Amino acid sequence: MNVSSTAMMVLNPLGQVRYANPASESVLGVKLNDILSRTYDAPEWKNTSLDGGPWREEDQPFNILLKTKKPVTDIRHAIKDSFGNKKYLSINGSPVFDKQGELSFLVFLITDITENVLKQKALEYNEVKYRTITELSLSMVYDLDIKSGENFWGGAIQEITGYTPSEYQKFGYKEWSNDIHPDDKKNTLQLFDEAYINHKKFNAEYRYKTKSGDYVYIEDNGVFLYNDDGEAYRMFGAMINRTKQREASLALQESESRLVMALDAAKMGIWSWDIESRTIYWSPQTYEIYGFPGANFEVTEEKFIELTYQEDWELLSNETNLLMGDLNRSEYRIRNRINHSDAKLHWVEARGKLTRSKEGKPLVLMGTVLDITEIKLGEEALRKSDERFEAFYQFSTEAFLIFDENGLTVKDSNFAFQKLFGYELVDIPRLKIRNLLTAETLRKIRKSISENANDSLEIVCKKKNGDLFPALVSVKRFLYKDTNSIGYSIFDLTPLKEVEELRLINSEIRDKNKLIEKQKLELEAAFENLKRTQDQLIQSEKLAALGQLIAGIAHEINNPIGAVKASNQNMLDWQKRYGLASQLFREAILSVPILEQKIVKTILSNMDQPIEFYTGKEERLRKKRNKEVFLGYGFEPNLAEDFAEAWVELGIGEIDPIYLPLFQSHYIKVFLDYLALEIQFRRNTRSIQLAVDRISKIMYALKNFSRFDATGKKNKALIQDTIETVLTIYQNQLKRGINLVKDFDDVAPIECYPDDLLHVWTNLIYNSLQAMAFVGDLEIAVKDCGGEILVSLKDSGPGIPKDIQSKIFEPFFTTKPPGEGSGLGLDIVNKIVKRHGGRIEMTSVPGETIFYIYLPKQS
Repeated sequence: MNVSSTAMMVLNPLGQVRYANPASESVLGVKLNDILSRTYDAPEWKNTSLDGGPWREEDQPFNILLKTKKPVTDIRHAIKDSFGNKKYLSINGSPVFDKQGELSFLVFLITDITENVLKQKALEYNEVKYRTITELSLSMVYDLDIKSGENFWGGAIQEITGYTPSEYQKFGYKEWSNDIHPDDKKNTLQLFDEAYINHKKFNAEYRYKTKSGDYVYIEDNGVFLYNDDGEAYRMFGAMINRTKQREASLALQESESRLVMALDAAKMGIWSWDIESRTIYWSPQTYEIYGFPGANFEVTEEKFIELTYQEDWELLSNETNLLMGDLNRSEYRIRNRINHSDAKLHWVEARGKLTRSKEGKPLVLMGTVLDITEIKLGEEALRKSDERFEAFYQFSTEAFLIFDENGLTVKDSNFAFQKLFGYELVDIPRLKIRNLLTAETLRKIRKSISENANDSLEIVCKKKNGDLFPALVSVKRFLYKDTNSIGYSIFDLTPLKEVEELRLINSEIRDKNKLIEKQKLELEAAFENLKRTQDQLIQSEKLAALGQLIAGIAHEINNPIGAVKASNQNMLDWQKRYGLASQLFREAILSVPILEQKIVKTILSNMDQPIEFYTGKEERLRKKRNKEVFLGYGFEPNLAEDFAEAWVELGIGEIDPIYLPLFQSHYIKVFLDYLALEIQFRRNTRSIQLAVDRISKIMYALKNFSRFDATGKKNKALIQDTIETVLTIYQNQLKRGINLVKDFDDVAPIECYPDDLLHVWTNLIYNSLQAMAFVGDLEIAVKDCGGEILVSLKDSGPGIPKDIQSKIFEPFFTTKPPGEGSGLGLDIVNKIVKRHGGRIEMTSVPGETIFYIYLPKQS
C-alpha cells in the first residue's frame, strides 16, 4: 500500500534522496520531484530546531547514522514547506548494509507532528499565563524565627493547606517538616540545611499534606537573614501551590509518550474500503484501536456503522459523499467518535486517499487510523484551563491590569479594576500608567520593576475622578498574547484603613465616655455643693439655672454614648464573621454561572444607595409583596416566606424579578449572609457617626455655656449662635412637649458680651418653659431692625397679671413658691441688656407673653 500518513525516504551515504513515497508530499509539503532533487542538507529545507534556532550538524539524524551506524528514533526539528509554512517533524532512521557489511542506504520514516507541537505550545503558554496571574495573588508567605522554630504565616493559607489562618499559626518548623511527604522530606530538609549553611536562597519543590490528608505540590522559595556574626536568625519565604501545573506537566508528558507510540508505523492502524465489492480490510492494529486486540472478525459496512458513534454518522456520510463527488479531490481526513469495546467513547482520526478509475469512478479508499482520544482530552483540558483563567481573571475581587512593557499602554483589565478606578470599558485602551498613580508611587514601581523585585508595595492610586486611595500592588513581568507585558494586581486598602480609623475613633469615644462620666460626677457634686450655698443670692440664681440643666445634659449625652457602645459591639461581632463570610463568598462567586455572578454584582453596586428603615406596617407590607413575587416565580411557600423576610431585613427595597434566578443557587445562603454583613457594616458606621455628631454638638454648647470671660471686653459674636447654644442645653426639656418655632434673620455678628447673653436667654427661655408647665408653643425670632437687632420670645403660657407686670424687673420680686426662686433672674437680665446699651420690653395677655430685647449693632 502507498497510502500512509508517514513519509518514507531512502538516502545514499552522500545524502542524496534516492526514493520518497507519495505520502512525503503531504507530510513535508514539498512536491515529490523537488524532494528527489534535494540532498538532506539542502538550504531549501530551511531546517531549524523546534525552538527556531539553528539545527546543529551533530543533532541531525543523517550525520548520527553515518557516525554510529545505529538506528535513531524520534529526532525532532522544523522545516518550511513550499508555501512558507513551518512544519514540525519527528524522524526515525535505520542504516541498511550490503553483503560486505558496508553502509549502502539510510532509510528514514518522517511524521508530521505540527498540530501536536502547536497544541503543546498553546497549553504551555496558557499554563504560564494562568500561573502568572495566580502568583500575583495566591501564595502563602512565612516568617520563621530560626532560634525558636516559630513561624508566622500569611497569605492564601486556607486555599493551600485547608487550615484557617488561626489554626495554621500554630505550625512551626517542626510541624511544617512533619507534613512533608515521606519521599520528599529528606531531600527538602537537605536543601534547607545547605541554603542555611552556604548563605544561599532556599528553593525546593515537594509534596505537602493538607488538612484533609491529601498532598499538594509546593514550590517553596525562601531567604535567610544573618546577623553580624554570620548566624541566621530569621527566614522569609513564600509557598506556592503548583499542583495544577505539576499535574498538567505530567499529563503533557504522558500525552507525548502516547504520541510517540502512535506515530510508530507498527502501531498505526491501516484500513481499506473496496467500494465496488463493499468489503473492508483492517490491519491488526486497527482492530486494537477499536478495542478488539487479536481479533480477526469480518468488518462489514454495517459493523463499521455500528462501531461509529451515532451522532457522527451524518458527519461521516457527508465527508465521504463530498470526497466521491469532487473529481479534483483525493485526500480524505476526518475525526469522529467510536463505540469502543470498553463501553466508552473514543476519538479516532482517519486519513486516506481515494483511487479512481480512468473515468473518475471511485474504486478504493485506503488510509490509516489513529486513536486521538488523549489529544481530544488535552484539547478539553486546554479549553477548561482557558475558562478557569478567564473566570479567575474577570471575577476576582482584586483589580488586574495588564500593560504593554514597551508602549506602556493597557492591553487588558478586569471588571474589578473598572469598578475600583471608575473607568468604563471604552476608556481602557487610552489609559497610561501615569493616569492611575501618583508621581511618588510611579517612581517606586519603576524601581521595583528595574530590580525585578517580587515583594508587594503599599502605594497610592488615583481614580478617574481624581480621588486618591491606598492600595497594595504586586507587579509581574510575563508573556501575554505573544508580547512582553507587565501585570498589576491591585488590592484596595481603603476598607482596612477605615476599619483601623474606626478602631481609633472607638478608642477615642471610650476615652471621651470616661471623661464625660467623670465630668458628670463632678457636675453632680458641684450641684450638691452649690445647693448648700444658696444664701449667696446672685450666685444662687446662676447655680439654680445650672442645676436645672444637669439632668437633661446627662440624659442627652448618655443616649448617644449608648448608641456608640451598641454599634461598637456590633462591629466587633461583624469583624469576627466577615473574614470567613468573605472567603466563602469569593469561592462561591467563582463556582456559579455568569448570570448569577452578574446578579450579585448588581446587588452589591446598589448597596451604595441609602439603606431603608421600615415601620412595622411597612415591613409587613414589603414582606407580603416580596412573598407574592417569589410564589409567582414558582418557589415553595416556606422558601418564599424565608426569602421574602431575608430580603426585607437587608433594607434595599422590594425584590426585583431579575434577581430571582440567584435564589435558586446552591450558594444562596452564602450570598445572603455576605450581603447582610455588608448592610450591617453600613448601618453601624452610620449610627456611630450620628452619635458622635450629637455628642460634639452638646459638648460645644456646654463649653460655650460654661465659659466665663473675666476680661470685661466685648467680643464679636452671632446672636443666633448664643441662642442655639442655650436651646441645645435645653434639648431634653424642649422635646417632651414644646412646639419650638425659630425665625432667624441672617444678621451679622455684633460686639457684645456673649457669656452674659447666654444667661439672658437661659432665664427667659426657662421662665417660659416653667410658665407653660413644659407643654405649649415657644416662638423665638431674631430680626434686623436697621441699627438694632430685635430678639423676641413668645410663649403660650397663662400670662403675667397686669397688677404685677410693672414689678417683674425689680430685685427680689418673684411669683414662685418660697425656696424655688431668688427674684433676681429678670433683674439680672435687665442689667445685662442695659450694659449692652439696649432695652427690654414685655407684653402679656392670657395665652401669650412676649419679651422684646433690643441690642444695638454698634457699641
